[in-house]
Amino acid sequence: MAELIVPTSVEELRDAVLQCGRTETRLETGGAFSKRLYGGPASSAGCRIETSKLNRLLAYEPADLTVSVEAGMPIAELSRILARNNQVLPLDPPFAETATVGGVLAANASGSRRRRFGTARDMTIGIRFVTLEGKLISSGGMVVKNVTGLDMSKLMIGSFGTLAVIVSANFKVFPTPESTVSFLFQSAVAESLLRVRSQILTGQLQPIAIDWLDPRAADAMGLQPAHALVVEAAGNAAVTDRFSAFFKELARTAGVSSDSVSQNVWSRVRECGPQWLARHPEGALIMVSTVHRRLGALLELADAAGCAAALRAGNATGILMAPDASVAKGALSKLRADSFHATLEAGADGIKRDLEQWTPRSSELLLMQRIKADFDPLMLLNRGRLYGIL
Repeated sequence: MAELIVPTSVEELRDAVLQCGRTETRLETGGAFSKRLYGGPASSAGCRIETSKLNRLLAYEPADLTVSVEAGMPIAELSRILARNNQVLPLDPPFAETATVGGVLAANASGSRRRRFGTARDMTIGIRFVTLEGKLISSGGMVVKNVTGLDMSKLMIGSFGTLAVIVSANFKVFPTPESTVSFLFQSAVAESLLRVRSQILTGQLQPIAIDWLDPRAADAMGLQPAHALVVEAAGNAAVTDRFSAFFKELARTAGVSSDSVSQNVWSRVRECGPQWLARHPEGALIMVSTVHRRLGALLELADAAGCAAALRAGNATGILMAPDASVAKGALSKLRADSFHATLEAGADGIKRDLEQWTPRSSELLLMQRIKADFDPLMLLNRGRLYGIL
């Protein structure tokens, strides 16, 4: 059994990581470990470091729209701190009540509002991390427009902790919108909603989130089992009133049902992946991306493969949710054969070991291996967590 270390200071964390590096001990790191099913299968480790007690607010400048926190702070706690000043960090990652800041960055997790605000790489303006050599390295700062030096923050985000251990992060934050409105469009016919989506994307009024749920996904979230388009708009009251009128007229002319819905629908959309895995322990999540014109083909493929589809319809990305390994294997094969970019994002370790999670191009893999060799030549840090590759 791995030795568990829960440091209460950066110095304790640095000493623990350095000791593992010196003794060549495999090391598993995480915050709340909420995303153990995500990424690659965790290999055995001699030491396990949990950063949950590194959870302090380091700096907050509401007037500058910047905040700095330690990596172990729960993302929900950060949201509550920002809300006191009517501000928000619009990442909306899954496991919103348990995930830590460091874990969200390591997994590059984001949600529906990435269409308007981007992903973690767009909101992070600085990161501090500890290497296996015991070095505490800072990248970026507390200034939104920071172009000094190498931006190593980008390397840490999405690395699943395979390069270094994130200690703290600095973010640019945003004012909370004065008013929001969410609409749910539904139809038994996908083509009708695809036309609605197209009109929204080309309209003068641009919402901050547009998500697509196929009938299987809608049913899993307690909605009518039909194709669904969930849209969120924000602004002042006059702007959201205009959005409401636009959405109602759009639904009328397209011949689809629509209604305003509460913000609670977005928590169901946000947690659909984790909830699916909780109900289907032998299931898997496949991350997929495409171009807008192929969204219809992706939906047809998901249906034929027996997967539920929950997509960011404004970005043409999202997840296919498979109920078991056999369906996941078939879906991955179909997706890759049809030139969709597909990664086995989450599932039980057995499924991930049996299936090829990700197939990077040879040039991509070579570059990743060179970077890994610079940070962790002995493959000690979170081995295998980067989709079984590193």
